[in-house]
Amino acid sequence: MLSFYYCKKAEIFDAANDRMVPAAVSTGAMDSLLITVSRDYVHKSGDPVEILFYDPIQGLATCRCMLTSPLNVDRQNRSFRCQVLEIISRNQRRQDIKISLTSKVTVTLERPDRTLEAPATLYNISAGGVYLVTDLELKPGEQLSFYFHDAGGTIPLTAQVLRVETRPDRYSRPVVGYGCQFVDMANMYELQLRSFVFKEERRIHSGK
Repeated sequence: MLSFYYCKKAEIFDAANDRMVPAAVSTGAMDSLLITVSRDYVHKSGDPVEILFYDPIQGLATCRCMLTSPLNVDRQNRSFRCQVLEIISRNQRRQDIKISLTSKVTVTLERPDRTLEAPATLYNISAGGVYLVTDLELKPGEQLSFYFHDAGGTIPLTAQVLRVETRPDRYSRPVVGYGCQFVDMANMYELQLRSFVFKEERRIHSGK
């Protein structure tokens, strides 16, 4: 079984409310694993939960876990003893999980002299960034804004261009793709996007 001794961050899949709950990870007595979450997270004793661990050694690991021995840490937080029952999936990438998709959006680029709009296609997305293709000629450092509608609601996103590359489209014609990093994302939208990516990655992994 994996050891999460160095892990400090995780997210619990709250199936009842269809959301991801951020959690802190620490080690307790006898090297037991502790999960600390907001006290507004309601856990039904005896029900296993899926937890995504962000571990600097193991990478990204999704596990089925049992949470027991709840203890109120303070007015805002509660900790649970965590037992890992099963490793569902592992991803050695240290960055956020990316999923492939083909999603059409309209991107907006604000320049000092004018505002430009153009259609774009998103080819992969994570909670940290996106890869897209558009006819706009962009430079590293420029920022695009668009609305993402595939995550169970509309998420306003601002993406800063990090890299530019030429790639073939499905007809072998050259198009320009842009690897972008999200900036200035509100916490509620980040959680919504993380939840979407996590559920899609789990669906793809299970083959459903």
